[in-house]
Amino acid sequence: MYFGLNADTDSLVYLMLANDFLHKKYPEVITIAEEVSGMPAVCRPVDEGGQGFDYRLAMALPDMWIKILKHTSDEDWKIGDIVHNLENRRYAEKHVAYVESHDQALVGDKTIAFWLMDKEMYDFMSTESPLTPVIDRGLALHKLIRLVTLGLGGEAWLNFI
Repeated sequence: MYFGLNADTDSLVYLMLANDFLHKKYPEVITIAEEVSGMPAVCRPVDEGGQGFDYRLAMALPDMWIKILKHTSDEDWKIGDIVHNLENRRYAEKHVAYVESHDQALVGDKTIAFWLMDKEMYDFMSTESPLTPVIDRGLALHKLIRLVTLGLGGEAWLNFI
């Protein structure tokens, strides 16, 4: 899959050359791979045979959170599974952790806040209305999801507003 006739070696060589050039010409530059195949050495230096990216997006994390919120009540979350998924990444390759992105909106999904608080967000998020248990719990879980993902999900953080 990653090597041999199925790999697009021209593209891989281009990425290696581009990253090598960028890091030599602009040593402070950071390159991030948006890559989901799990291809090895994406974030290893070119002189080690890698593609030379500094980070890869931890793209499985938002999908994990959406799946949990869609199918599991928060009382039934399996913390061990969550921790395993947050820490399950290739050794010696840095990852950018994040909880949600514009991708969810593009495919018609809801934001994490809407999964947690849904329609109550329209009427009870004002400082002039009483805080409901749904909003209170939703805000707490929203913060908790971000905190645990920030702490365990990677070596960098990407926040979407």
